[in-house]
Amino acid sequence: MGDISVFNISHYKRELNSYHTIVENGFGPEIYLFVHFIKPAVVVFDGDEQIVDSNACILYTPGQRQEYKHYNGILINDFIIFKLDDPNYLARHGLPENEIFYISNGDEITLLLEAITYTVTDKLIDRNEETQRLMQNFFVLLSKMCLDNNPKLKRTYEIRKRFLDLREEIQNDPRGWTVAKMAKHVWFTRSRFSYLYNEFMNISPGDDLIYIRVKYAKKILETTEMSVTDISAMCGYKSVEHFIRMFNKHVQQTPLMYRKNRRVRSKDNSTRA
Repeated sequence: MGDISVFNISHYKRELNSYHTIVENGFGPEIYLFVHFIKPAVVVFDGDEQIVDSNACILYTPGQRQEYKHYNGILINDFIIFKLDDPNYLARHGLPENEIFYISNGDEITLLLEAITYTVTDKLIDRNEETQRLMQNFFVLLSKMCLDNNPKLKRTYEIRKRFLDLREEIQNDPRGWTVAKMAKHVWFTRSRFSYLYNEFMNISPGDDLIYIRVKYAKKILETTEMSVTDISAMCGYKSVEHFIRMFNKHVQQTPLMYRKNRRVRSKDNSTRA
């Protein structure tokens, strides 16, 4: 897991005077917003207003429109604006994105965010390590409360986690994998697996397998003198011609051209330095 960067945070924040916030495109690339509504509030999705009860939460992803406001003149909430180095971090914890979910004990979340507020705002001592630990605890606690409160969401989380674990295994060694083997590995028929994989990952398993192999090949080309034939085998291709064709299709250059261009670019950068 990479670092979690906290940009702004508040706990038990009271907003009066008919508070209403709209952020059309989120806070910027890679920036997330978590909001915990301590009292009932109004959340707006696609122009539709939805009244949410106490202990409702929402995780806005980067670029997502954010709109919520008071209910009966007051808004009390916790919030945290943050950046994740790992794009699969929320999925690994089974947390829904851009939709309302409820937690079982909001007081625990508020207390934890109070502790994080202290470590983030204390400028006298470097508390980054403590902040990282508390943020990890926050997501673990949030996940447990969320999943315990929603059996259907828990089932979805378990399936998604199996898919993410599978993908990580393939990334470490892409040899021998096919879509059929991937489906069998996570106990699904090929058709059901392909449907769910595309739904969770926004890419078909076949296309993702090619993407992983090409990325794996690029790393080897950049860091070793290994032959294209050997790299092809390490990436799981039985035919070196097929490997070169797929690499060229996705990178717009042959493996050897890619290696040469990367070396030239690296040399130019070192010369400038």
